[in-house]
Amino acid sequence: MTARNRFHLIMICFTVLIAGTLLIKQTASSEQQKIETIGIDYAQMNQSVEKVLKDMPEIKGELASIQSGIHTSQLDQSFSTNKTEFRLRVKNNLTGQEHSSPFLRGIAEKQTDHYQDALAIAEEAYGITVTEDEIDAYIKENVSTIWDAEKRKYAKSLQLTLNELDYQFDRDIYVMNVLWERVLPIVMQEFPRQRGESGHAYGKRLKEEFFSGTEDSV
Repeated sequence: MTARNRFHLIMICFTVLIAGTLLIKQTASSEQQKIETIGIDYAQMNQSVEKVLKDMPEIKGELASIQSGIHTSQLDQSFSTNKTEFRLRVKNNLTGQEHSSPFLRGIAEKQTDHYQDALAIAEEAYGITVTEDEIDAYIKENVSTIWDAEKRKYAKSLQLTLNELDYQFDRDIYVMNVLWERVLPIVMQEFPRQRGESGHAYGKRLKEEFFSGTEDSV
């Protein structure tokens, strides 16, 4: 996979994280069903980010904290409802979807809680914890080597350096990437793919099984 293609995959983690975790174990409303995996037009990224920044002043505080050099040192502090809502809004703008602000805020709050649930389940059910060193190593190997124009444009729109974008602002995405890399092989072994089961259906079932693990043990 080229660095350019890898960055495209990283950017659509907005959608992967939303579709892959948040909507599991929840009753989807007609509005929720509209949130699905859709290709992103990166040529409009700068314009979309600028629009969302104007509409969502809350995110500017987090950006200012990163720009000032104040960095989080605890894993759970990587997650932020504001960042999750920001990404949802950018995705909506890029894909021409329309959702109300209260709806997006509610989705963002649930998604952020879901990230933390995943970390807790991984530790309690499988004895897996993710360390800051692992996250840094993942970013160094898979993310920081990507320098294409789209990524530079995205960082510039946020008024962040590439290093700040990778290691701070988007750190929560990579926490989840590392977690799934470690957890998924175990869950796949525990719940093998069924004959005739599509890849999409299998992936959804694996995450359903993962998130139901602690419920069964309580």
